[in-house]
Amino acid sequence: MGNVLTKSFVTSDDIYWDICNKIENLEYMPGDRLSENELASRYGVSRHIVRGALAALKNRRLVEVYPQRGTFVSLIDTEYISDILYMRESVEQEAICRIIESGDVESIVKHMRSAIEAQKKLKEGADFSQKFYELDNLFHEVLFDAVGRPHVMELIADPYIHIRRWRNYEVRTPERIREIMLEHEEIADAIEQKDRDKARVALHKHLDTATRYSKPLKEVEAQYFA
Repeated sequence: MGNVLTKSFVTSDDIYWDICNKIENLEYMPGDRLSENELASRYGVSRHIVRGALAALKNRRLVEVYPQRGTFVSLIDTEYISDILYMRESVEQEAICRIIESGDVESIVKHMRSAIEAQKKLKEGADFSQKFYELDNLFHEVLFDAVGRPHVMELIADPYIHIRRWRNYEVRTPERIREIMLEHEEIADAIEQKDRDKARVALHKHLDTATRYSKPLKEVEAQYFA
């Protein structure tokens, strides 16, 4: 489950962020039980400190607490994920409309294609996923930078950990990774062509992943879904 934090630096916040990272990266899978005793032993702290971390995780909908049963990593709630993605898509669709209406798309598309090409050149390795999604974020940040709203995603930063967990769960094959890059190219092509309808459809297809992929995944791994 990764490195245990150094005892002298462990607080409830340290444990909270460490478990957040493990949930996001599927080191703790949806439905996994989190034992207070085991966590206290792992981090070298009292159960009181662990409870503080678990309470914060519950507030962020990352764990569920059931009386007499224990604490469990929350299942993937595709309706909640779809709501968050709906908000994200709404602001990205508006950004694309403004970009196309401005008529000045050349430099914007150039930066988008740069991120795509960098993704294509990535080599498989332990840090592949992290680097791939850093470039994925860069691709989308170009849109917000272009309309003078570079910090807009901070408005949904807190619940976005659920999207990142879903993304790590949903994108587990080379085929899906290639598909993401093709979707990026479709969005960039549409903006370059100043085709608002084509861009709208391409962006919706790219972001509406909970609708597109949850049903087949639920059929084979139903235990991970709410």
